Parts: sequence; structure tokens; C-alpha cells
Amino acid sequence: MVVRVLDHVEHCYTNEDGKVIAAILRQGFSCQEKVTLSFEGVDSVPTSFVNTAFVDLLGDFTLDFVREHLAIVNSTRQINGLIKDLMSRAAKGPIAA
Repeated sequence: MVVRVLDHVEHCYTNEDGKVIAAILRQGFSCQEKVTLSFEGVDSVPTSFVNTAFVDLLGDFTLDFVREHLAIVNSTRQINGLIKDLMSRAAKGPIAA
């Protein structure tokens, strides 16, 4: 399954945009599908989008499952780094105060 994010959202800025992408990913993952997500035409994304689109998936799927079932293409270093960083932090659990 190949998903071009800009075919589903106008931009990748808000939590609402992230919810749309998360729903698509969740649907594919629930069917054990591998999803290729294309960020073609997107230069950068904020933390709020990544948290909603990706990190929230860790409530339903393990980080290993997401890594095995998600490929990100046509992306930038900023997008890739932010997704990797926030997903890795979230998978380690809450930070003690």
C-alpha cells in the first residue's frame, strides 16, 4: 500500500492532519499490510503532526511492528529525524520527573 500524504491532507502542520494520516496507517497495520508513506512535496513537519500521526500509533502497535510495516519515502532529513527521534523516545516510556 503506497500513501502520498498530500493526497489526503492539504499540508502536514496540525494534529488534525496527523489524525488523517494515523487513521490510514492504523487501517493498513490492522490488516498486517506494509505501508509506504510518501512525503513528496512536503519540506518539513512540526512535532504536533508527528506525535499525532506516528507516536500515537504506539498505543496500538509496538515500535518493532511499525518499523517492519512502515517505509517512508520522498522525505527530508528533518522529517525522518523527527519521526525517528520522537518514536524512539515514546517507545522507551514516560520520563520520570
